[in-house]
Amino acid sequence: MKDKHTYNHVGASGTLPEALRVNPYVLPEGYFEDLQQRILYRCRHIDDPQPGFVVPEGYFEQLGDSMMAKFAEQKLKDMVDEAGFSAPPAYFADLTERLLAAQKLSKQTRETGFTVPTAYFDTLQDRITNRVLGREMAPVRKINRPRWMVYAAAACFAVIISVAGLLRLTDDSRPNAGPLASVSDQEILNYLELYGTADDVVYISEHLDDFDKGYIGEGLSEEDIEAYLNHTL
Repeated sequence: MKDKHTYNHVGASGTLPEALRVNPYVLPEGYFEDLQQRILYRCRHIDDPQPGFVVPEGYFEQLGDSMMAKFAEQKLKDMVDEAGFSAPPAYFADLTERLLAAQKLSKQTRETGFTVPTAYFDTLQDRITNRVLGREMAPVRKINRPRWMVYAAAACFAVIISVAGLLRLTDDSRPNAGPLASVSDQEILNYLELYGTADDVVYISEHLDDFDKGYIGEGLSEEDIEAYLNHTL
């Protein structure tokens, strides 16, 4: 009977070499520290076994509809021969040339074609602030009234006062005689139409009948006349 487990080597001293004296079995690091927790975890799963496969909720109720949908989808795929995408004519024949041309163009063209105005970003914050705060106000242009209208109104008023004063003096001295006695009302209106404003003419025409009762400017003082002239001139 032959001993199979005896190490025999020519010239050996009857002992194992150093290479065979190493233990071929090693334990993972921290094996005994985690052994208790792993054993308890397995014991709990053994006491409460769970099936490995779970059927989704409502699976069998929707099984018929899902199968019919799959059949309809496959039927549509069989009816359509093309994939839905098509390449233009001679697309792949010219693809290499177009790629090379695009590569050369990208190397030669370094600008995007868009430029920013000078000092755009330097003044951007100030312009935004001005717009937010409303500092950029539109210029207000004042429309001045022509000065000849002011002068014409003042002259008309002065003529009216002069005529009223002359009429009063004439009536006091010679009621039926005077330089304006022969001037008719129509001629006075024509004069005011030429040298006066429309408001003065309308006013005089409305109160022309009251000249016999009172004189124009009779109730006005010198201060009122001076204030009117200062306001209109």
